[in-house]
Amino acid sequence: MIISFPHMGKIHLALEKTCQILELPYIVPSLPGPKTLKLGQELAPEGSCLPFCLVLGNMREALEKGADAILMLGGSGPCRFGYFIYLAVELLKDAGYVFEPVIIDKGYHLKNFMKLQHISRTSLPSLVKAVFFGWELLVSEEIIDRLEREYAPLIIDRLCFSKLLAEARQELSLARTLQETKVIRSRVIEYIKNTKMYPMDKVLRVGLIGDIYTLLEPYANHQVEVFLRKHNVVVYKEISVSGWLPNLLLPWRTTSYRRELLKKATPYLGSSVGGFGLETVANAHMMRNTKADGLIQLFPLGCMPEIVARSALNKMCHDEKIPVLCVTMDQHHSKTGFETRLEAFLDMLHNRQQISEHDTA
Repeated sequence: MIISFPHMGKIHLALEKTCQILELPYIVPSLPGPKTLKLGQELAPEGSCLPFCLVLGNMREALEKGADAILMLGGSGPCRFGYFIYLAVELLKDAGYVFEPVIIDKGYHLKNFMKLQHISRTSLPSLVKAVFFGWELLVSEEIIDRLEREYAPLIIDRLCFSKLLAEARQELSLARTLQETKVIRSRVIEYIKNTKMYPMDKVLRVGLIGDIYTLLEPYANHQVEVFLRKHNVVVYKEISVSGWLPNLLLPWRTTSYRRELLKKATPYLGSSVGGFGLETVANAHMMRNTKADGLIQLFPLGCMPEIVARSALNKMCHDEKIPVLCVTMDQHHSKTGFETRLEAFLDMLHNRQQISEHDTA
């Protein structure tokens, strides 16, 4: 059996490392791009969202390279993301592809562990250890990404910081023990503590909120973080795979997670609306309290949970006096047009910042 998995942020790094440790044959599909989108659009129903087309395209790429098992998250509820794997399986099998789906969801944990144990011919403790190491690698990668988003625009010697991050990511890909991953990320944190920085009030601070796939997958958001970093903008983003997945898969964490989100979203949203709508409003409210200058909401065209969240954001924008740019992303969205809107939004934030400084003086 040759396993593969569609991309979403850095999750492929954890799965790839786990397969390497277990000596499982695997295929990593190409990073999402125009070819991936085209392959997905050929099979996807009319009106399918951008994330589904990219996920479906990734699956086709993997199957055409020789994979015969696809591993992906499943779920349920108002968000279509939870149904991606189930719909994709039917579409791919109708198109003549033969493979076995491996679904990561509540109720499948034991079945999946037993299946992987049988394929890898390893003991259960060794299997758990491999999965845990892959998870810790993902955590380290996402911590480094967060440090880059929040500190790169502030650090004076940015070239040195960029080299340090590149070295850290390379070392993480070669790490073999948990201690190595902790040492690598600790070195980055220590550098930040001891390096010279510009004052926080000299840069803009923007919060990214919205649908998880659109926020995590660079092709789906036109590499928005790279664009903002080039414009010396500190970026806050609370959505991550390592922050979200345990709350989805571990029943004892789900209730407290939802309760905390509702507390943060009050008074603008009083219940879950499916998908990541509640996270969007809760994170927006929290980012406002951490003095973000503006918010950017990114979500696929037709995403109902984010459309509901957008209504709540409009109220928050009015009450909290914080600008919010809401952008829908689809298969025909122009990168040039998107960046033009971002530039206009940043210009407006700069003007607000200058007016505020003048009034304070």
